[in-house]
Amino acid sequence: MRKLSLTMVLLVMSGVVSAATYTASTPYGETHGITKFKLYSYTKRVAEKSAGDIKFDVHSGGVLLPAKSALSGITNGVAQYGHVTGAYVPADLRYDNVLNDLAFVANDPLAAAIAVTEVKLTNKLLQKEYKDHKVVFGSSYSMTNYYVICRNEVSTPDALKSKRVRTGSTAQIQWTQSMGGVPVSVPATEIYTGLQRGNLDCALGDASFLTTSFKLQEVAKHVTLVSVGTHTSGGEFFEQKFWKGRSVEERKLLMSELAYAIAELQVEWDKEAKDALEEAKTNGVALHQPSADLQDAVTKFQGEFVKGLAKASMENRKVEDPSGMIDQYLETEQKWKELLKSVDRTDKAALAKLIKEKLYDGLDYQTYGL
Repeated sequence: MRKLSLTMVLLVMSGVVSAATYTASTPYGETHGITKFKLYSYTKRVAEKSAGDIKFDVHSGGVLLPAKSALSGITNGVAQYGHVTGAYVPADLRYDNVLNDLAFVANDPLAAAIAVTEVKLTNKLLQKEYKDHKVVFGSSYSMTNYYVICRNEVSTPDALKSKRVRTGSTAQIQWTQSMGGVPVSVPATEIYTGLQRGNLDCALGDASFLTTSFKLQEVAKHVTLVSVGTHTSGGEFFEQKFWKGRSVEERKLLMSELAYAIAELQVEWDKEAKDALEEAKTNGVALHQPSADLQDAVTKFQGEFVKGLAKASMENRKVEDPSGMIDQYLETEQKWKELLKSVDRTDKAALAKLIKEKLYDGLDYQTYGL
């Protein structure tokens, strides 16, 4: 048994479990939307559409690759496909994190998810960053609107002062500081214990944080419904060596199925967010409207943040001028808000068709990612 276990470990580390089975990894648990729709559902469709030629063995919950090791794990072939949360590797994915900072001003998660995917597929600065790490970008996402989730009611600027708030992006950190709060950086999987033990007073997160994602409704009984953006960092990536070994038709298949994965995740997340708030309310979580002063503070900060983002990014992240990338995202997000007016936002197949036609059909699969 010991020899068999060692053999299996070596096979997983090499990325191949059998002749046509590869390794996929996500740091999130099995109930998380990314795991369900971008890993399990996606890889099942790929296996079916490829007639079994491309199969993935999915490892969830960070068992194979924890969040901070996800990028290097794909780079080094521990996994051939997987989710990377860019916020956990800010020094490696500097431009990706600049783009994620713009999520703080997003107010349409579906448009944001598609727009951020389009920019990551096409922007030269981002594509070079991914190639430098020997990974090939596939798709991104946008969590639903982030709210202020706390142990006690925090619905005014004064109430936020001195509160220890778990944050997940530079924008969230700066906003928390502007409100007199204390930003705390811990992995999302540690928010529950932080709130439970009193090491955290609040966390910025979407409604699913309360239920399926991290079950915070058990330890945080107050939610203030002021939108502090979303989260879009990283996404799903392929190992470059694996990508090079695929035929043009296989590459088209892998990317085309991601169009449906984006649609499925965002539609289900939107429904899940609405259900989560209802469930949390039923379980004793109080939902508060923000005071006018708190809402005004968020709106003011968002405008100032975008204006200063390029300069701040060059100074703090040591990147080249990202003004073009910032403008590209803002224009692309607005474009997708208009395009989505012509489609049923709950129709996964219709959304997938639109995403495929506008994003993936235009890629040159002879050269993309190489």
